Amino acid sequence: MTEAGQVELSDIEVVLVSYRSRPHVEALLQLWGPQVQVAVVDNSGGADDLHELDHAMPHVRYLDGGGQGFARAANLGAFTSEARFVAFVNPDSRPTADDLLALASGLAADSDAASHAATVTGHDGDVEIGVGGWEPSIARTAVFAFGLHKRMPTAGIYAKPQLGEQLDLEWTTGACMVVRAQTFRELGGFDESFFVYNEDMSFGRRAREAGLRQVLRADIVVPHGAGGSGAPSKEMLRLRGASFANYVERYHGGVAAKTMRGSMALGYALRSAQRRLQGNDDLAAQYRAYIGGLLERTAYVGGVEVARERFESTEPEHNDEVGGSAAPFLFVTKEFGLPATSGGMLRTLAMVRWLAGHGNVVVVHPKGVHGARRDADGQIVIEQLRTAPERSLAADAATVFTYRSIGAPRTCGSPLLVGLRETLDQLGPFRAAVVDHTCVFGVERLLPADLPVVLSTHNVESDLMHQRAEAETGWQHYAALAESRLLRHLEKSVGARRPTVVCTAADGEAVTADTDGNAVVVARNGVTPPTRPLRREAEREGRINADELLFTGALDWRPNVNGILWLLESQAWRDLVAERPNLVLTVAGRNPSADFVRRVEAAGHARVEADVPSMEPLLARARLGVAPLLEGGGSRIKLLEYVAYALPSVSTVVGASGLDGLPERAILQTPQDAQAFCDGVRRALDEGPLVLDESDVQAMLDRYGWDRALAPIAGVLQAV
Repeated sequence: MTEAGQVELSDIEVVLVSYRSRPHVEALLQLWGPQVQVAVVDNSGGADDLHELDHAMPHVRYLDGGGQGFARAANLGAFTSEARFVAFVNPDSRPTADDLLALASGLAADSDAASHAATVTGHDGDVEIGVGGWEPSIARTAVFAFGLHKRMPTAGIYAKPQLGEQLDLEWTTGACMVVRAQTFRELGGFDESFFVYNEDMSFGRRAREAGLRQVLRADIVVPHGAGGSGAPSKEMLRLRGASFANYVERYHGGVAAKTMRGSMALGYALRSAQRRLQGNDDLAAQYRAYIGGLLERTAYVGGVEVARERFESTEPEHNDEVGGSAAPFLFVTKEFGLPATSGGMLRTLAMVRWLAGHGNVVVVHPKGVHGARRDADGQIVIEQLRTAPERSLAADAATVFTYRSIGAPRTCGSPLLVGLRETLDQLGPFRAAVVDHTCVFGVERLLPADLPVVLSTHNVESDLMHQRAEAETGWQHYAALAESRLLRHLEKSVGARRPTVVCTAADGEAVTADTDGNAVVVARNGVTPPTRPLRREAEREGRINADELLFTGALDWRPNVNGILWLLESQAWRDLVAERPNLVLTVAGRNPSADFVRRVEAAGHARVEADVPSMEPLLARARLGVAPLLEGGGSRIKLLEYVAYALPSVSTVVGASGLDGLPERAILQTPQDAQAFCDGVRRALDEGPLVLDESDVQAMLDRYGWDRALAPIAGVLQAV
């Protein structure tokens, strides 16, 4: 790349996955010439001597794909590429070098896209069905299964646009598709549990979850199907059916998946009968093979089962000291998502990632079920396996007897319990279970009696709830007091008989006092640093706002709300902003209430930024981080995050509780007094550093990097 935004062919490497396709590969290499870098991934075990190209053509890399299917072969080519852009091209398609350059240039200018794909056409010059499509649903599947997509072309699963027609799709095929190499790696590449088919649909789903689009370019038309390659037709049709069945079982599950598989089977049975009446027995047999894959979820390539066995395999790529079993871990938690939007979610996500480094993980939470695994490149991949069922107020209320908590029926309700029961039934057995957060300890009774269980308490939740009760009035005071007692009962019953992970030494002492001699380990909160020194860059470019304070955290968590309002509605704050009229506090986080936003804005010199997709721009821009907290426990990940980004901060002593061994210059601590806090802000603004020293940041990371912070969990897992 010669200048910002300009793309050249040297920025692109094409990945060709070949199965006995040498004539097509040679035709493409001749079409492109030496100006296009190509990685040929051979999935035919060297049957057509493609390795010779590596020696004869310096612009060609040869890789042995091992016959492990398209997804693994494509990932091998992409993950080993040093190019900025990777183009996936089917050997029997014919994009020109100009087509590849146009796709990459369009993607380079489209920051919200994960990929740009060409519109591919068949022998007749018409656009092929399945150049992309939409997420399967019961309605969309029925439309396609019964042929209604021909009348309603945007209502099915697979798109077939007219030439020049631009459609907004949820996934695109990899027949001719360009991705940013780095983004492709970050998204985990193609899902290798699919031998072939539906890996593109799965990639589109992960891209959407990351806030990215996939774009089908109507202006770039590429011929496809120049001769075809691959296994016999019936074998591939059965594999297509099995892949679809496995996809819907993973991401939808339950009645929805069974309904989609059933409607597809019925639709293809009707097609098979029609073709047989027309005398086309070969096509009728192919449709029957598709039905077999749908119903049994199995398919064979060269006599080896490559669909269900691979899809349900739980053997991790890397086994190490945390147990020797190939079974996955089960992780049950009250909240989970990407990106994490609170300190608690950050810790939960970090624990799941840490566990995934030691084996596959199945995460059950109120919004569905996720899986975490380590791919062939050693990267942790997290993907949604299924979504949660619709919530019902009556069903949620009935769960109070299972959870034995007031808060859990509201935050977790019946979806978590339904997901847990289905997961135990369909994805077990498990190596061990981690139950995360005291309010869901009640689900321990639903787990198999012989399943080792570890409890995870981010804090001593009964103490936190008692603090909240003291801060509330009226019915909220009594509700919080009752919840505190229920949580305390869970801590003294379930908590007494299971090994437990806590995040501070003080919490460890409190939990140990309740146990029957079970292990209690302290795995501190930690932080993930930015990939580059963003604040140092902002300082050089003059982008740090000298008058901006920053608070980050969940804005539906009472201690955060109370602390911010305590500061903003104080006379000390009014005096501070009167002295410094340009000063502003940015309060960034999830789910602020309308009343909270109103009170923040009424206080003046403050603004709420709700549900921001990333805190990075704020952490790089702000002059000072603040944590004006009056209650809570555990350790504040927000303060560690401030330090990781080299952002100096001011915190109350309570806000910084649980953190030790940090450089003194990193966090200025004050008493829980508004005047003292504002005096600390004055001092930090006038005398403190604009950007923390690199040595201070590294000293914090040496102690609070997630890998080191969570390492003690290995001991408690070995114990169970």
